[in-house]
Amino acid sequence: MPVDLDLRLLRAFVVLVAEQGFTAAAAVTGVSQPALSQAIRRLEDVLGVELVDRRGRTPGSGVRLTPAGHAFHADAVAVLAAAERAVARARRVAARPRVVVGFGTSAPRALTGLAVREGEAADVEVVLEHVPWGSEHQRLAAGEVDVLVAQLSPGFAEADWVATVLGTRDLVAVFRADHPLAGRTALALADLDDEPIVDAASDRDFWIAAARPDGWAPVVVGPPARTVEEMLAQVAAGRGMAFTSTTVAENAGGTGLAFVPMVGLPAVTVAMVRRRDDDRAHVLDLVERVRRSWADPAV
Repeated sequence: MPVDLDLRLLRAFVVLVAEQGFTAAAAVTGVSQPALSQAIRRLEDVLGVELVDRRGRTPGSGVRLTPAGHAFHADAVAVLAAAERAVARARRVAARPRVVVGFGTSAPRALTGLAVREGEAADVEVVLEHVPWGSEHQRLAAGEVDVLVAQLSPGFAEADWVATVLGTRDLVAVFRADHPLAGRTALALADLDDEPIVDAASDRDFWIAAARPDGWAPVVVGPPARTVEEMLAQVAAGRGMAFTSTTVAENAGGTGLAFVPMVGLPAVTVAMVRRRDDDRAHVLDLVERVRRSWADPAV
């Protein structure tokens, strides 16, 4: 049957044993001697055992413990030490700064893992939160995330953001696995002139390769994909092909899709992005730690 132990009673008992006397223990705990004696009695009543052998006790003879008292003392010391550690840890965690790191499907998994490990090394709580494609600006601007692991198209410019570049990722074309082009080792834009491409709800011109050197207008099919998952689902359904990065190809392997390297298209940039007005030391430190530690094979 569970027993509810009052830590104050445990502490009174441990101090009594350490001081070897009720008078000295009462002085240490800041209570009267009768109050300390009552506390020990209450503890014994809760446990249902006698802890202190009071038979034949004479003044100045110290405190004699029963066998149950000896057994309980060691555990009581351990319980009090554990309680103190729990309190200290809770207070330490509550005082730790917190950084919410937003990531999408295109974020390298190794990078989000690195952010967590660097946070632990810096005694910073890192919370990972998925951010759907197209909602990055709103989530960052609203302060719902502190840092974004983002995939930025060439020419990225946002006055309110600061991007710490970590590396680049090449573009690939994604097809359903049974598509005639799925087995190619590489493709150029000219190979895709007649291929319908899934529309994009975010950064549209880049992700449908609208600015084609030969002036050919892509055949765009909707509805516009609002997330990477929607884009991959539409490709898997046979509605069209799409462009994505090698990171998405790595994360979405084994999904019945084929990813073919593109030749002649600019790479995307992988970066950690924060608000320009966010100069909190623990945020800047985390970003810098990740930048120093990140070993990007594409760089």
